[in-house]
Amino acid sequence: MDLVEGAGSNLNWYQAGVLGEEQELPAPGFTWREIPRLNLMIYKKHQRRSLRAVLHDYRTNHDRVVALIKTLSDSDLVTLGRYSWTGPSWTLSDFFRANTAAHYLWARKRIRRWLRKQTSGKQHGTVKLKKQAPAFRNIK
Repeated sequence: MDLVEGAGSNLNWYQAGVLGEEQELPAPGFTWREIPRLNLMIYKKHQRRSLRAVLHDYRTNHDRVVALIKTLSDSDLVTLGRYSWTGPSWTLSDFFRANTAAHYLWARKRIRRWLRKQTSGKQHGTVKLKKQAPAFRNIK
């Protein structure tokens, strides 16, 4: 769910920023140093959802982020200070990268580690995941 929430947050931050609305990043009541606590809250919020529903939301948010990026100019994406909510040292593209590609790689490593633990001691091959994002495109 962390991947779904991350992409969704990007979309919400962008939209609120365009409308000139004030925002608390990364989420109301949380600081960047409290991301582990925020992740736990996200997990608890969604832990009973089906994999199918989570993957649907993941694909939807990913596709929405890609569609938004395609509408933006290069200067919108890479100019420091272009959007006040991105702060003085991050561009909009930095936020998109952190909550999509970099986040997908982080999740892929965690999933692979979990799969290794599940398959350790078994004699039949290893599980291979594609290196391309989005990571769960073919799961139904």
